[in-house]
Amino acid sequence: MAALAMVMPILPGKKEKWLEMINGINQQPAKADFDAIRENAGLHERTFLQETPHGDFVILTYEGDDPAAGWGQIMQSMDEDFAAFALDVHGLDASAPPPALPSLVYDSRS
Repeated sequence: MAALAMVMPILPGKKEKWLEMINGINQQPAKADFDAIRENAGLHERTFLQETPHGDFVILTYEGDDPAAGWGQIMQSMDEDFAAFALDVHGLDASAPPPALPSLVYDSRS
């Protein structure tokens, strides 16, 4: 099983909007829908909120056979409303080429 982690900023003044969305995602039936998208992509996702003096960030972790391909599948399956949310809150344009994925630079078990 492989892993991928990435960080996305929460743009200034958008944390409350992000919290409302994540609270909605964690309610049924939205959670089942989001879980199914990740499952269909072959991924287990975990999402963390990191609050810092320099701003707030979302840390996403993905585990699966091919997390990079699964991430691409999630990006392609994003509906218009969530794409608009991602652009507004994170500055992530789902219609643009995907951002470069992070590189693993240290692994304590390898």
